[in-house]
Amino acid sequence: MDRITRAQMNREATYFADVAAPRSDAAAADGERVAADPTRSDYTRACAGRAAEIARGHAVEYRQIAETLRAGEIPDGLDLS
Repeated sequence: MDRITRAQMNREATYFADVAAPRSDAAAADGERVAADPTRSDYTRACAGRAAEIARGHAVEYRQIAETLRAGEIPDGLDLS
C-alpha cells in the first residue's frame, strides 16, 4: 500500500466535511419532509423517517472521519487507496 501524504489526508477530510456530510444532511432533510407529509402512506412515512435517521448518522460519521483525518490519522476501516 502506498503511503498517503498529509495533503492527501486533508483533501479527503475536506471532501468528507464539505461534500459527503452536507449531502447526507440534505438527504436527511428530504426524508424528514416526506416523513412529516400527511398525504403519504404510513409505510412511506415510516421508511422516510428511518432513511432520515440513517442519513443523519452518516453525516455525523463523515464529520468524525474528517476530524480524524485532519488529526493525521486514518480511521479504522477507511480505505484511501
